[in-house]
Amino acid sequence: MNFASRTIALAALGVLSLGATAASGATARSNDLQEIRCDTLEMDRGRVQTVMAPELRVLRDTALSGAFEPGLEEGVVSIMCSRNQLLPAANDDEVLWLGMPLHIAEMGSPGRLGVLELYEGRYRFRMLEGRLRDGEQARIDARLAEFQARFQQVLQQQQQQQQRR
Repeated sequence: MNFASRTIALAALGVLSLGATAASGATARSNDLQEIRCDTLEMDRGRVQTVMAPELRVLRDTALSGAFEPGLEEGVVSIMCSRNQLLPAANDDEVLWLGMPLHIAEMGSPGRLGVLELYEGRYRFRMLEGRLRDGEQARIDARLAEFQARFQQVLQQQQQQQQRR
């Protein structure tokens, strides 16, 4: 893990500890995907800082019609969401369309941390802390395939629009 990824992982784990109590109650009530909170990770003089963003809700806002445009401050390098499940949600790829990765922290004990990112034109999900459980890799692979197909469709539409001009 490179220095920047390690620094972001440590910042995100700090947020994990802040919300662990709230998450334990939320997780116990439902197996449905729940987002406890989202924050931004920003660069400040070469260091990654976690900045609280109480109005930022990736699950809610990406489910709405229209583009995901959260109005982020300059210097944001990632969005980090704490959820009761680690796996990427149906529209999480919209965060990557902003040009940044999405860190997903699973609340609980032990907490886990993964990152959804674009790497060499392909979607990927990497674990930064903890391990995947049985069956999760297949579910992640299926979700990444959905994201990649949607991405390819958008690229084709853009190419067709450029050819018409």
